Amino acid sequence: MCPIKFEGLNFDHLVEFTKDSTVFAAAREDTGNLRLFLIHQSTGDVYTRNGRAESWEQLYGGARYSIIARFLHARNNNAPVFKINGTSEEYAA
Repeated sequence: MCPIKFEGLNFDHLVEFTKDSTVFAAAREDTGNLRLFLIHQSTGDVYTRNGRAESWEQLYGGARYSIIARFLHARNNNAPVFKINGTSEEYAA
């Protein structure tokens, strides 16, 4: 997976799954690369999608804190939020 450029990361939209307190977030780096994140609000765990390996990779430490801070900023500053009355597992493919 290519390193995430946190300083140029802007969240496009958020999808909240109400039944399991998770948020799927789509963000773009200033280079135009799309980044996908899954945030478990109840545990604080953050995952990013590695498309090349077709897997989700957990983020730790500063990377995790940076994504949570940017997610909260986006949610509090009118990023589009779509709420689904279901779980993220129901929509995983």
